Amino acid sequence: MPANLKELHCGYVSASESGDYFQVLFEGTQDSDEGYLLVQRQFEMSDAGKCYVETDDSDFTGHFRLRNARLTRSQFEFEFGNRQTRKMKVSFTATDSAYGDVKRTLQIVIPDLDIPIKPTSF
Repeated sequence: MPANLKELHCGYVSASESGDYFQVLFEGTQDSDEGYLLVQRQFEMSDAGKCYVETDDSDFTGHFRLRNARLTRSQFEFEFGNRQTRKMKVSFTATDSAYGDVKRTLQIVIPDLDIPIKPTSF
């Protein structure tokens, strides 16, 4: 895997908010320290549109403006960084309720989040 790409598969996902603070957590298993992605954003003070991203890899941790963010029912991906663009891809499984919470929270945290509309079947 290229050094500028990190891919994870997570079996646990959650979203939470407290006042002006929002976060989404993807984990391999609940409460694991390995193989996780945390995306946070606060609206209490101006943050220049940056999110706090944390993983178990320090090269993919810090405050970043997320670009090309896309959420589907089973995958979340985005790019960040200026000098060296890095990309995160997280595949996950979630209940409908958990996915709904994650979708709503990520739409707040990343206003230009792309969520493809599933075509209707006839």
